[in-house]
Amino acid sequence: MKSKIVVAITGHRDMIETEEINQKVSHFFKELIEENREIVLLSPLADGADRFVARIFLDLKNRYQKLSLIVPMPFDKNRYMEDFSNSSKDEFLKLLDKSDEVFEVEHITASGYLDVGRYVVDSSNILLALWDGTYNGKIGGTGDVVEYAKSNEKEVVHFLCKREG
Repeated sequence: MKSKIVVAITGHRDMIETEEINQKVSHFFKELIEENREIVLLSPLADGADRFVARIFLDLKNRYQKLSLIVPMPFDKNRYMEDFSNSSKDEFLKLLDKSDEVFEVEHITASGYLDVGRYVVDSSNILLALWDGTYNGKIGGTGDVVEYAKSNEKEVVHFLCKREG
């Protein structure tokens, strides 16, 4: 068996979910599975891209062994859920129940979102970015995480996606 590979997800909270993106993400993971790799997905399970990818990954986990979902969070669970709508909280908790490990990342900066973005990059082999390619300057946002990954010479797999906004 080849070595374990750790994939981190970053992406827009308001991404438009399409069948094309679904197929690209599924194909990405299936290629890793075909290499007979143990795969860990690091997903903070924020709205949008994080959960979109987690749902695809968990569906594959039902069919393949050696897949693990780890949820590093920017804050403790109760504080984190303050950022979600009621329906979003329900989905978050359901996905959290299916995860293999959950924890709050260590706070190094004043931004929990920046800390979790850097944690997933530092802890992964590949950053999967579901992103429109626009850097909006938001600290801890998708563009910031992608730039951090590139500056640390991490492999970035970018699937271009549109946003609702």
